[in-house]
Amino acid sequence: MDLTLQGGQAQTEPAPSLQAFQREHLEALVQGLQPLDALIGHAVEKTVMPRGGIVALEIERAKLVETCWFLRDALGFTMLTSVSGVDMRDHLEVVYHLRALNNNWLLQVKVKLEPGKPEVESLVSVWLSANWLERETYDLFGIVFLGHPDLRRILLDDEFEGFPLLKSFRPTPMTVHDRATTQVPPEEALSSEAQQRGVERVVAKRLGQGQQERLHPGTPTFGHTQYHTEPKTEGGH
Repeated sequence: MDLTLQGGQAQTEPAPSLQAFQREHLEALVQGLQPLDALIGHAVEKTVMPRGGIVALEIERAKLVETCWFLRDALGFTMLTSVSGVDMRDHLEVVYHLRALNNNWLLQVKVKLEPGKPEVESLVSVWLSANWLERETYDLFGIVFLGHPDLRRILLDDEFEGFPLLKSFRPTPMTVHDRATTQVPPEEALSSEAQQRGVERVVAKRLGQGQQERLHPGTPTFGHTQYHTEPKTEGGH
């Protein structure tokens, strides 16, 4: 609670409203979502998330755009605040968060995508804010938003290969180290190749996903092996 001075007297600021977390307030949103059952053709589970002040829905991909038009026009969800991807290993999901400012409602809508086919319809026609939000999710997860007017990377370079937030993404380069001389036969340990100390071989590839990748700019040129030798002392020893 904040105290401010006005006219030499302390004034108490009103406490923030907790209406969004009240059970009756959330149940009013659940009641407002009942027409979705007829719109989609079956009962839609409406979950009040514990301690979150939010109601969650799971919608089939084919009904997503139609559902969102209803949420915006009938219930006042005029703001799309986030579009997130989720990697469940065997499939991907898209999670949308919506706000109805007039009623102080927060809604989560989740859509499961087909395994191996990460595609879903774009919501740019419903909310213009979906433009950049969908581009970010495409950039990091590889989810294709069908009908998006300008679907391209927004954070990473156009030439970047792969999608960094997928669990299958390999962020580090493949570095091959020579075996220690104690782990090879004595005659091989005495060979000229084994005498080269501090040698690493980095296999070059364009920056992106894969088992063989390019290091960060500023590292030594690829294809060149660095040899570390002992400095010579005076007298040639």
